[in-house]
Amino acid sequence: MGRRRFALFICALLAAAAGLARHVVRGRAATPLDRFLALSAVLTGVGDLARDHAQIYLDCLLARPEQAAALEDLYARAGLAGDAPAYPLDDLTARGVFADARLRALADEILLFWYTGQYDAAGGRALATYEGSLAWRSLPYTSAPGTCGGAMGSWGEPPAG
Repeated sequence: MGRRRFALFICALLAAAAGLARHVVRGRAATPLDRFLALSAVLTGVGDLARDHAQIYLDCLLARPEQAAALEDLYARAGLAGDAPAYPLDDLTARGVFADARLRALADEILLFWYTGQYDAAGGRALATYEGSLAWRSLPYTSAPGTCGGAMGSWGEPPAG
């Protein structure tokens, strides 16, 4: 095989891999964690959610059969059961997805997980993250109490912007 054929072979292989990766994340072959992250991104409006926290929250929901069933329904209504990307939040609201009290309660619980960093564990509420919760990420001008907000004396300067 010559250099030109080898280069074409590598390009074709990379293109196929990229297409497969898009299908795996968006389609039926997506992992449960990928589907949960996609749904969470729609609900929160945040795309770079922590996979380790997502796994904790997903495990919490799957531990309760009624929540696991509602989660599958919410995936289907959000467009995460097929090959297409998830519907935007406005579309879900307009289509009446949250008029179903069960799906609304599940969406609220998922939002609560992400914004507080807390989830239900066997012994009560547990903390997946404090500083990394979306409540603190949504307030860029401050940091979580008890955490360092920057270098010594950084609080004495006005925030940028």
